[in-house]
Amino acid sequence: MNRRNLILTIALIGQVLLILLIATLRPPSATANAGPLLGETKSADITRLAIQDKNGQRIEIARAGDIWTLPQFDDFPADAGRITPFLEKLTGIRTGRLIARTAASHDRLQVAPANYARRVELTLSNGNQRTLFIGSSAGGSAVHVRLDGADEVYLADGLSSFDAGVEASSWINTTYLQVAQDQVNTVTLANANGVFEFEKDAAGAWTMKGLSVGETLDAAKVTEMLSRLSFVSMMRPLGKTLKSEYGLQPPLATITVTLKQENASPKPIALRIGARDEATSAYAVQSSESPYIVQVSSFTVEPFLQRARQDFLVPPPTPTAGAAETATPTPASAP
Repeated sequence: MNRRNLILTIALIGQVLLILLIATLRPPSATANAGPLLGETKSADITRLAIQDKNGQRIEIARAGDIWTLPQFDDFPADAGRITPFLEKLTGIRTGRLIARTAASHDRLQVAPANYARRVELTLSNGNQRTLFIGSSAGGSAVHVRLDGADEVYLADGLSSFDAGVEASSWINTTYLQVAQDQVNTVTLANANGVFEFEKDAAGAWTMKGLSVGETLDAAKVTEMLSRLSFVSMMRPLGKTLKSEYGLQPPLATITVTLKQENASPKPIALRIGARDEATSAYAVQSSESPYIVQVSSFTVEPFLQRARQDFLVPPPTPTAGAAETATPTPASAP
């Protein structure tokens, strides 16, 4: 073989190797007949899911009939309006955008058994289980996904790890207590500083029991206190069991209101505030309107713990600066 043919042969071999390399590294384009990653599974087939991040934080959600709950928190009600759309995203993932075929890519794409953004375990009504890894973002509202037991990694549109929250608050209605402020007749606050009682008079103005002569209630302080009760949002549920670490036996503070009702006796509503969780800076709270104890942010409840009697009073007037001083006569000198 002469030199010219040798060079052509080497060039041809190089081109073949280049084509093979590109075919190996470049993901195939989407195909119209790509099937669903979870096969024939429908969102209605899923009765339980568990979501975990790589740090081990985990949330479990279960369904009985049409009712979703959080088993970890004594079956606290979950919000189907948040769960169903997420399940439909999972069952809607298709295999048309293949990114990788080998296990060597799993760690890089964060879909490996020990390195993932989210691990989602699904339990079906027939008892079968499927596990899906949600990995790194590929930009444009797309994320890498892999089905456990398979090496193939796909690109899923319209999905992110943020859709798969591991906090209970991601899957529940976080409203814990709502009080119609204009319906409140009486308010009683008991904390370490004392017991403070307020009541509306016949004209609808707030009064405070036990005022001394010269003291005046600052009604705006009562209104501000009630505004915190008008919408109490929880950070997460704790469950129904009254544990000693919640600090609710006795509570640090209790605020009780009564609501006027047509043709009925006034309805009392009590909110008890317990211990502060140093890890979350939230307080354990128990409402007479719910069987569940929850955690509420310190911003919402700390004023109930701190208020003292003087905080509800109009400050006394400040003496006017530069007031004339009474002159003291100078004794006359002896002759």
